[in-house]
Amino acid sequence: MRLFTTLAARTLLLIGAAALCAAQTPPPAAPAADKAAAPSVDDVLNHYIDALGGKDAIGKVTTVVEKGTFEVPDYGVSGPMEIYSKPANKRFMTIDIAGFGTVRRGYDGATAWADDPQGGLRDLSGDELADMKRESVFNGELHMKEGYPGLAVTGSEKVNGHDAWVLEATIDDLKHKFYFDSASGLLVRSDNDVKTPDGNKGTSTMYMADYKAVDGVQAPYTLTFTSPTMNFNMKISEVKHNDPIDDAKFVKPSGDQPSSAESAKPAEKPADAAPKQ
Repeated sequence: MRLFTTLAARTLLLIGAAALCAAQTPPPAAPAADKAAAPSVDDVLNHYIDALGGKDAIGKVTTVVEKGTFEVPDYGVSGPMEIYSKPANKRFMTIDIAGFGTVRRGYDGATAWADDPQGGLRDLSGDELADMKRESVFNGELHMKEGYPGLAVTGSEKVNGHDAWVLEATIDDLKHKFYFDSASGLLVRSDNDVKTPDGNKGTSTMYMADYKAVDGVQAPYTLTFTSPTMNFNMKISEVKHNDPIDDAKFVKPSGDQPSSAESAKPAEKPADAAPKQ
């Protein structure tokens, strides 16, 4: 939901973005503050949950539908985006990228899959599967410690001029860092190591801003992905809670349905078509 919506953009480093640029490592982090003065992990996470609206408000959300626009300003392309989430940990995302095609990723609670013009329809495995499972946890804000074992407070850094407590976990040699504004308690940035299809490691950084309350639960409406060579923006225009979502939305398409790669190909002229006079 809130946190794991931001991770949807991170997956584009592995699919759409891979066709445009290679992953890059981020600038060095600012020095950490005195750890002795740092709060506990539970203190930071409880402040975050309270800032979002509290456990009771979050617990009343049974489905989430988010719609908006995905943008790549450096390349002048954009397109509509939709994300659907519901228990038990089911998730579906679709993005139409102008000049590239449609990117779809889904998880039905058992099978994770992706479909895009670059790779076609395929099952997710390895790191991609692990990422999809983590980002599909419904009401994931309440389960960060389970999703990121070993989560620890590593200090304080500035994010857009404001102090933020940094929580960090390492999973399979990949670091995940979360920055929570020390005043508001809200998540304002995340850094996540990812492995690209060519086997290299890169780091994506996501900034969250423009939080608005929907049914008493705060959600970021502006999400900005940055790297040394590429910027992505996700601008949410609509968030709906508790609307029915058919389970079929999350199921991997059958083999007889055209994949995004196939649908992106130009139509072939029939062999017996007569030439124009």
